[in-house]
Amino acid sequence: MPPTDASALAERDELVLEPGAETSPPERRFLGWLAAAVVLGAAIRFPYLWFDRRHVEFLGDSYYYHRGANLLADGEGFINPFTRDFFGETHEAADHPPLYLVYLALFSFVGLTSVTGHMFASALLGLSSIVLAGFVGRRIAGDRVGLIAAVLVAVAPNVWRYDGAMLSEVMVIPLVLLAVLLAYRYWDSPSVVRLLWLGLVIGLGGLTRPELLLLVPLLVVPLALLTRSVAMRARLTWMVAGSVVAGLVVTPWIAFNAARFEEPVLFTQNLGQTLAGSNCDSTYYGEIVGYWDFACPVAILADNGISRSTLDSERSERIVRQAGIDYMRDHAERVPAVVAARLGRIVGVYRPTQQRDLDALTEGVTMWVATVAMVTVPITIAGAVVGGVVLRRRGRSVLPLVAPIASVLVTVVIFYAASRFRATAEGPMLVLCAVAVGAGWRRLRGPSGDERPDPASTEVHPGVA
Repeated sequence: MPPTDASALAERDELVLEPGAETSPPERRFLGWLAAAVVLGAAIRFPYLWFDRRHVEFLGDSYYYHRGANLLADGEGFINPFTRDFFGETHEAADHPPLYLVYLALFSFVGLTSVTGHMFASALLGLSSIVLAGFVGRRIAGDRVGLIAAVLVAVAPNVWRYDGAMLSEVMVIPLVLLAVLLAYRYWDSPSVVRLLWLGLVIGLGGLTRPELLLLVPLLVVPLALLTRSVAMRARLTWMVAGSVVAGLVVTPWIAFNAARFEEPVLFTQNLGQTLAGSNCDSTYYGEIVGYWDFACPVAILADNGISRSTLDSERSERIVRQAGIDYMRDHAERVPAVVAARLGRIVGVYRPTQQRDLDALTEGVTMWVATVAMVTVPITIAGAVVGGVVLRRRGRSVLPLVAPIASVLVTVVIFYAASRFRATAEGPMLVLCAVAVGAGWRRLRGPSGDERPDPASTEVHPGVA
């Protein structure tokens, strides 16, 4: 018999993927090995939390989430834990979107109010990332790639570091992987319902980190427009529907903020601090070019006769936001160099040791973990590039995996280069690394008579351009 198009392609392509895009239910063997990857992840995470992080005194955003969750569970509402605990003042707060805080509050409500309890609750989200990575890898390139992806997520320090930092990024990673999985399900078999589910998950992402809403224009819109199995009018309708669902998910939080604040607050009250801290002398000309400096918004408020205790008030937010915008305009000639520094930091090539030190200082990351994470960044990026090339050579779309990475770059260019922003891209990059590892393994091992490429892994699906 003459070879099929898929097998002919396999014979001339040295980097052949695992057998095909798996859309059938997973076999027991796959699930067993996936469970083993979860056990591996737990064997790394829980000892790290118990022996390394249990006695840490959390500050900054970690304190906000931990203490804010306990206050929410006690019926206090969304209030600022800093002004409450350190200044004896009760202020409504929207420093961060609510989803991760609400998640921790559920554990607080049943009595798990300690730092350790909240870290272990966060680790559960970390373990879910392993499972989701396995299913994403399986869907795009077969069981072996799925299991490799699960193992990589289980051991990657830039993933499990957040379990012990009590930051919302621990929720970002599984939500992004779930969005990628739903995007591939849509790509393989387009329907408006599947696009609505994707919009729903992206909306939940926006309630975790606002920049995840960038996945609407970067993922929902192109997916809908590339759906060639339906007429253009239907594509536009689906695009609007998926986008609207994402908007509806975040609307209650926006409406809640509109009801309790005099000045407009969409997702957070942190925009002003972020702009002022990333657009000032120290981050444009000083030692931390491309990063963020908390001292900048504090100094701006002091110059306006406002105390640090009201840093999160609506008036303070407006003042520091305008100061950041004005500084950027007044130093426009410096912006390209600052943006280059931001991009260099996020990919680990500009002042990487300083970035590591800043992570340890500002994100509550243990120094040895920050060091290991620093070393793995360029390796992960290189592996992701190779994996992307392999997927494209096999005719498999990389859009669902590339869109989250693009959202990180957009965020960094607009604001600053915090390593935690890269959490959005960690899952997709590790899945792409798994594709590269799987292809390399097969190339080293040579062709096997009992493994044949599935045409689904080598052909563009008929429903999508």
